[in-house]
Amino acid sequence: MKSSFKKALKTICLSLVLLLPVATHAAPTGEIIFQHPKDYSELWIGNVNDGQTAQPLFRLPHDITAFSVQRDGRYIVAVVKIKGKDELDTFHDVYLLDRKNPNAGAKRLTQGEYSELYDADVSPDGDVVFTNHSFVVLKHPLERGLYLIPNTEIERKEPIAELLLKNNPFQVDWAPNGKQIAYSTDAGIFSDAGVFIFNTTTKKVSQITRDGDLPVFSPNSKQLAFRTRTEPYKLGIVSVVGPRNLRFIEPEEDSYIESLTWSADGRYLVYTMLNDWDPAYTNFAVHLESGVIERVIGNIFKRWFVGV
Repeated sequence: MKSSFKKALKTICLSLVLLLPVATHAAPTGEIIFQHPKDYSELWIGNVNDGQTAQPLFRLPHDITAFSVQRDGRYIVAVVKIKGKDELDTFHDVYLLDRKNPNAGAKRLTQGEYSELYDADVSPDGDVVFTNHSFVVLKHPLERGLYLIPNTEIERKEPIAELLLKNNPFQVDWAPNGKQIAYSTDAGIFSDAGVFIFNTTTKKVSQITRDGDLPVFSPNSKQLAFRTRTEPYKLGIVSVVGPRNLRFIEPEEDSYIESLTWSADGRYLVYTMLNDWDPAYTNFAVHLESGVIERVIGNIFKRWFVGV
């Protein structure tokens, strides 16, 4: 669901994955998982309509920079930043959290080998993918790109991650069908800028758009939503099955879109915006059939949230 953990506040912002269905022309309801607005190492669980009843869910040993929730599953993956004395001594790790066994604590999946992990997500089968954008060699040389930790590895003391492909990756999202991985990149040695899809069966890569990031699959895995990189920022929706049928949605406010997701029934896009003049995040739901945009949740949380 995810996270990318860019600059200052933007580095702390998290991938938004609303998983509960919402009624037509009604605000989303149900539980949400969110990063605490003051303690960045904590994940809390609460209700979209009543933030006062929220409770702590997990506390990690370091600040969280990105996290995703497994669709209809038990796992949460979180990227944390371990600060050293200087940039050469700072690194990221990926942790696995089990909602069915919260007392087990956080499972460390990586062992301080990566200086810059940008995002991570977990498949319906429990496979973990993360984006390594490291530029500093900590233990041994590692390629930039998409890395996979198979579900057969996550129970081991030191799981082994394998390189899926070389590129310059940032956000990542696993399709609900478990067969595709969407990711965004900047231009570099191994890839152009834009949004791509990696087929986990054929190992083939297809480019979806050159002007986009924050990719997120629809619940049926047939469409992909993204944010344009160029201003004024727009939301794009494109079919990944058959004709592309690209369409755009223009947000009502001229602000920076920090996060994007679908409702579980596929009828809404929900996005989070950050205003330069206001430290609080605001959230909007777009009804895709009517085009009606409604403000939801308000600014009770100053970090992105993940619906469950």
